[in-house]
Amino acid sequence: MKKQRLLIITVAAAISLCLISGLTYGEEDSNVDKKLTGTIRLRYDNFFVDKDAGRFREDNWRKDDEAWGLDWLHLESTKPDENGYEWLLEGKALYDYDYDFHFLLKKEDSHYFKLDFSGLRRYYDGSNEFWDQSLYMLPSADGKLANELSDGDFFTDRREYNVEFGMTPPDGLELILGWHRSVKDGKEVLLQGSQATIGTPPDFYGIPAVRNFKGITDTIYGEMAHTFNEKYNFRIRQEFEQYHDDQLTTFPRSVFGTLNDQRFEDDPGYTNWRTLLMFDSFLDEETYVTANYMYDYLNSNSTRMSTGAFGLTGLGLSMFDFINNKVGSSRRTNVGTLGYKKVNLRPDLDFTATIRLEDSRTNSRSTGLSGFLGTTPQDFTSNRDEVRVGETIRLVYRGIERTTLSFDADLEQRDLGWKENNNGERWDTDVDFTDQVYSFKAVHRFNSKAKSTFKFRIKDLERSYTNLFDSDPLSYPGFLGNYRITGDDVMLKTDWRLNATTSATLMYQFIQESIDTELGSKTQNMEIHRGSGSLSMSPFSNLFLVTTFMFENYELDTPGNGATGNRFASGSGAYDFVGNSYSILLDGTYVFNEKISCNFGFQHTEALGKGDGNNTNDSVYDKAKLMIKYKMKKNQTLSTGYQFINFNNHNGGSFDDYKAHGLLITYTFLL
Repeated sequence: MKKQRLLIITVAAAISLCLISGLTYGEEDSNVDKKLTGTIRLRYDNFFVDKDAGRFREDNWRKDDEAWGLDWLHLESTKPDENGYEWLLEGKALYDYDYDFHFLLKKEDSHYFKLDFSGLRRYYDGSNEFWDQSLYMLPSADGKLANELSDGDFFTDRREYNVEFGMTPPDGLELILGWHRSVKDGKEVLLQGSQATIGTPPDFYGIPAVRNFKGITDTIYGEMAHTFNEKYNFRIRQEFEQYHDDQLTTFPRSVFGTLNDQRFEDDPGYTNWRTLLMFDSFLDEETYVTANYMYDYLNSNSTRMSTGAFGLTGLGLSMFDFINNKVGSSRRTNVGTLGYKKVNLRPDLDFTATIRLEDSRTNSRSTGLSGFLGTTPQDFTSNRDEVRVGETIRLVYRGIERTTLSFDADLEQRDLGWKENNNGERWDTDVDFTDQVYSFKAVHRFNSKAKSTFKFRIKDLERSYTNLFDSDPLSYPGFLGNYRITGDDVMLKTDWRLNATTSATLMYQFIQESIDTELGSKTQNMEIHRGSGSLSMSPFSNLFLVTTFMFENYELDTPGNGATGNRFASGSGAYDFVGNSYSILLDGTYVFNEKISCNFGFQHTEALGKGDGNNTNDSVYDKAKLMIKYKMKKNQTLSTGYQFINFNNHNGGSFDDYKAHGLLITYTFLL
C-alpha cells in the first residue's frame, strides 16, 4: 500500500511539472530559440460497467474504474549542449496500471547511457469458461451452482527494467554493458481438470484454479564490436541469465462429498549462460555474407509439493494426498549459421541462402514421493540427444515488366534420440523429423492505380518413429507411430487507388491442414476460409472515412479410432468444431472548422460457432466511440469523448455478458 501511494504521488508530481512547463511554453513566442521540443498529453477516463466486470477487465486490459495520468510524453533536446550531450525522454504513467519510461543521454562518437522501464497490468476474469461443478461433486450454495469465482482483482503485473551503457568511438572498439530485469508478480485464473464428452450436459468443463506467483529474471550482458577495413563487422556478446519463482496454485477438489482445496507449491528456477559470436559484411555492392555462432548452457531446478486433505463421511477418518517432487535438467546447445545474399546473381535475379546447424544434449531427472501419505516413490529420467539442420533458399525475379516473383524454400531435418525411464517403465526411440515448406509469391502492378498479390504455400512435416525398446507399447507417445502434417495456404489480394481520395483493398485466404497417424489414419483436418476488404475515402474535404470488413470460417474435423459410441469414434465427435466470425469496422474524422473536429468509430464482431452437443462459440462484441477535439491555442488541444462497449455471450445465459460506458478527457500541448 505504501508503494502504491508513493507511485501515485510520483505520477501526480510529474503531471504537475509537465503541466506547468507546458503552459509556460504555451505563452512563449514560437520564434524563440528553444532548447527542447516535445509533446505532453494528460488523460482522465472512467468506465462504468454493468454485469460481468471481471470479463471486462480481462478483455480490455484495464480496471472497471477511473484511470488518469500522463498519457504520453516526448521531450528531446533540439541541439547538443556546450559539452556535446543530447537527450531524449519518452513515456507515460497511467494509474492504474500502465507505465512506460525511456531515457537516452548520448554524446556523438563517444558514449551513451540508456534507462528503460515499463509496467503493465493484465486482469483475469474469475472464471473464463462456464463449468458444471456437480460433475466434480462440489457442493452448491443456496441450491445454485457457484459457476464463477468472485470478480475480485485477479491481475498480474509485468515490469521490465533495463540499464545500458555504451562506448561508441568513431574508430576502435565499441563496448556495451547492461542489466535487464523482468518481473511477473500477482495471480491469475487458470482452468484445471477439463474434459470432453458426447451429448448433454455440455462438452467442456473446467475447474477454475488460482495461481499466485512472483517470478524474477535477471540478465547481465556485455558486448564488444569492431569493424575492420570499414566493411568486416565482428561482434561478441556474453549473457548470464537467472530466473526464480515462487508459485502457489489452488483449486477446489471433492472426494466422497468432502470439499478441500488442492494446493500445488512450485519453486521453479534456472540459470542460463549464453555466448554469441557474430560476423557480417558487404563484400561489394551486391554481395552480403553473415556467420554466427551461439553456445548455450541451461541448468534448471524445480520442486513441487502438493497436499490435498479429505475426510471419509461417517467414518471419522482423514486422508492425505501428498506429492513432493524435485526436477532437475541441464542442456548444452551449439548453434551455427551461415548466410549469403547476392543481388543480380543473374540479370534481374536475386539469391539468398542460409544454413543452420544445431546440436544439443539434454538430461533431466525427477525424484520424489506421491500418492496416499506420499508413500509411492517416483524416479523419472530422460535423455535427449538431437541434431538439427535447417536450410533456407530465396529467389526473387524482376525480369517481367511490372511483376515481381519470389520463391522460398524452408527445410529442416532433425534427428532426436529419446530415452525415458519412469519407475522401471523404459522407452528408447529414434525420431526423424523432415520438414518442408515451400512458398511462391507474385506481385503484379497493372498500372499506377491497381496492384495484385498472389501467394501460395505448401508444407509437409513428417515424423518417423523407430522404437528401439518399449516396455509398454500401448502408452503414449510411442503407440501413435509415425505421423505426418500436410497443408497448403493460398492468398489473393488486390489494391486499387480509384482516385486521389479513394482507395480499396480486397483479400481472400484459404488454409488447409491435416494430420495422419500410423495408428488412426487421418486424425484431424482443419480448413479456414478468411477474407477482408477495406475502403478509405474522403467524400468531402472535411470528412475522411475508413471502413473494414473481415470474415472467417473455421472447420475442425477430428475423426478418431475407437468403438462406436466412444468419444474417439470415427465421424463427428466432441472435439469437432465449426466456427464463423465476422467484423465490421468504421473510423472517421470530421473537421467542423479550424478549431473543432471530431473522431468517431464503430466495431461489430460476431462469432457464430457450433460443435457437438453444446460445444459452441456464439458471441457478439460491439464498440462505439466519439471524440471531439477543440484547439484552444496553437499548441494546446482539449479533447473529450464517450465510448460504449457491449459483449454478449449467447452461451450460458448472461454468463460473461457486460455493458460498459466510458468517458474520456485529454489535454495535449506542444513544446
